[in-house]
Amino acid sequence: MLRTYELGIVVEPRQTDDDVQAIAERFHTMIEEVGARVTEIDHWGKRKLAYPIEKFNEGRYVFLYVTTDGPVPPWPEIERLLQQDERVLRHLVVRTDEDLKRAMRKGKVKPTQVANAELFADEETKKQLAAEKAEKERQDAEKAAKKAAAEAPPAEGEASAEKGDN
Repeated sequence: MLRTYELGIVVEPRQTDDDVQAIAERFHTMIEEVGARVTEIDHWGKRKLAYPIEKFNEGRYVFLYVTTDGPVPPWPEIERLLQQDERVLRHLVVRTDEDLKRAMRKGKVKPTQVANAELFADEETKKQLAAEKAEKERQDAEKAAKKAAAEAPPAEGEASAEKGDN
């Protein structure tokens, strides 16, 4: 059964981008070691906090999006390490697959709005997504062909015909 999670981390603002990257990579490695896959690491940068935390009004936000088919990543161990790290102000792990399935079932979220919609969709929706993807690829190929034709130099016969008109 496919499960998806979102790990949100708020790091103190005085840390550099390299420090925040190192924190994200540390937990990325831990998650990958158990067989789960980090599909994306999203750095939001420095943002204002809703309320002061440890006298900080800002924090650096990082989100790790995790997908797993097999064993659940070691969330208790990861949370323990996050709590021990003095640079981390707050963290939160959310299981997102159940929410996405429920929202898609109720029609609140369209499958095209979800990044990994094909993972949660029923068979009919999967066919619809595949058809939309194929249509988009066809349109992109047409655009690329028109662009290539417009940028291509004229053939010799066409160039001499143009010169003869002058």
